[in-house]
Amino acid sequence: MKVGWIGLGEIGKHMALRTLAVGHEMVACDRGAGKGEVAAAGARLTGSYGELAASAEVLCLCLFSDAQVRETMFDYGTLAAMQPGSVLAIHTTGSAKLARELGEMAPQGVAVIDACFSGGPDETARGDLTLMVGGEAPALERARPVLSSYASRINHMGPLGAGQTLKLLNNLLFATNLMQAYDVIAMAEAQGIDPAYAAQVICQSSGGSMSMSLLQTSAGAQTMERARHYMVKDVKTAAEAAQDAGLDISTFERTIAYYR
Repeated sequence: MKVGWIGLGEIGKHMALRTLAVGHEMVACDRGAGKGEVAAAGARLTGSYGELAASAEVLCLCLFSDAQVRETMFDYGTLAAMQPGSVLAIHTTGSAKLARELGEMAPQGVAVIDACFSGGPDETARGDLTLMVGGEAPALERARPVLSSYASRINHMGPLGAGQTLKLLNNLLFATNLMQAYDVIAMAEAQGIDPAYAAQVICQSSGGSMSMSLLQTSAGAQTMERARHYMVKDVKTAAEAAQDAGLDISTFERTIAYYR
C-alpha cells in the first residue's frame, strides 16, 4: 500500500520502519529524529504535507499532542489534500472530540480512525503493539495491512473516538498504578529494604503490575520523571473527557493532582 507518515519520533520511527520492512511504499514528512533511518530504509522524504497526503492510501499520524495534530491536519491543509478512498489513522493519544472533528471535516470519501497504541519502543520494534481503534469497520479493514505491520493485537472498540477514550482511561489507570507503586517502594526503602529488590519480589507476588515492573531496573524518581512527560498531558485529557461526559472521577483526584 501507499503510506504517508507524519511523526518520526522514537515510537513513530519504529512504526514506520516496520511498515517499510513488510513492503509498503512510504512518503514521510521530512521532520523528526528518525527521518534519516526511515529514509535509509526506503521511504521518500518530503516537506510538502499536501503532496504526502494526496499520495497516501493510508496516512498515519504519530505526533505528541492534539495541538500538533490540529496544526498539521487543518492549518497545513493536510486533511483537505487527502483523496477519496484513503484512511487517516491517528496514533496520537489525544481527545476523542478532536478525532470526531477530523472525521466531520474530512473530504468526501476519506475515512478517519483513531488507532491508539499501547507499548513502547521495544514492543514497536518487535511489531507487538496493542491498538485500540475507533471508527467504521470497513476503514479499519482498509488500514489493517499497515497497522498489522507494527501491532499484533488490533481491537475495534466502536465508533470514531472510542479508541482515544479507552487509551486515555488506560493511561489514567497506569498513571495511578505507577504513582502508587512508587509510593510503596519508597516506603520499603525508608524501612531499610533495597528498592529494586523490593520491586522484584512484589512483581513475583499478588501486588505485581506493569507499573511495579518498571521500578525493578531503574531509580523510582527517574521512572516517574520519564513518565511525567506523557502523563501530564494524558491524565489532564482523560479527566476533561470524563468531566465532559458527566462522570464521577473523584477516585482519581490524587492522580490528577499529582500529574497536574
